[in-house]
Amino acid sequence: MFTLLSTKPVANEHYLLTLQSDVRASKPGQFINIKVTSNTDPLLRRPFSIFDHSGTNLQIVVRVVGKATRQIAVLHPGAIDCIGPSGKGFAIVTGKKALLIGGGVGNAPLFYCAKKLRERNSTVTYIYGATSQNTIYMLDDYKNISNELIVVTDDGSAGVEGNPVDIAKAIIKTNNFDMIYTCGPQIMMQRLTQELSPIPIQASLERYFGCGIGLCSGCTVATKNGYRRACIDGPVFDAYDVLWDKP
Repeated sequence: MFTLLSTKPVANEHYLLTLQSDVRASKPGQFINIKVTSNTDPLLRRPFSIFDHSGTNLQIVVRVVGKATRQIAVLHPGAIDCIGPSGKGFAIVTGKKALLIGGGVGNAPLFYCAKKLRERNSTVTYIYGATSQNTIYMLDDYKNISNELIVVTDDGSAGVEGNPVDIAKAIIKTNNFDMIYTCGPQIMMQRLTQELSPIPIQASLERYFGCGIGLCSGCTVATKNGYRRACIDGPVFDAYDVLWDKP
């Protein structure tokens, strides 16, 4: 059972929702699936990566992109129909050097990932990618959870102007990393896989989940081992197993 405790605007069209539940265990990279209303409009649930989870409180970041997410962003505190935590999360390394690369709302699951990495004495270098300053959320929290935080925006309105891939390529020239964790636009993660080899990369893929429990196969991902369902076989995959050019 889930209860919505609060909704807080954290950036332009981005909202932090705090939920309370009897779920005590989750992994970074897992998601919850929200039923927006009790009727059939919209029909399908909407998936959201876990931003943070502590005790009975679980948080997600909702970016408003359409009717369903707008409805979620204006929900009043009270009971909320959720399924989860679901899916396969990130494998958290211990005592290693990790590079985290996020793009847009894809930064959300990487916050929880960074938190767990620090708890396991791993060093976190974080590249926070965004389109512009007004879409950056919770930046102080990301600074607190990272050993080093680098902000990069498409328009240069905050941090460094450019894209996260080029920043990552520059960083690895003078640093050795044991693992890369990433979530964001597919083109960004595809480029990381092509240009940062052979560093191991765990990528959380963004897909539209119909059922969220592996029944509808609407979230399939082409891999070297055949098609996999992102909702149960992922959303976190070994980036080198993904056939990025296949639909």
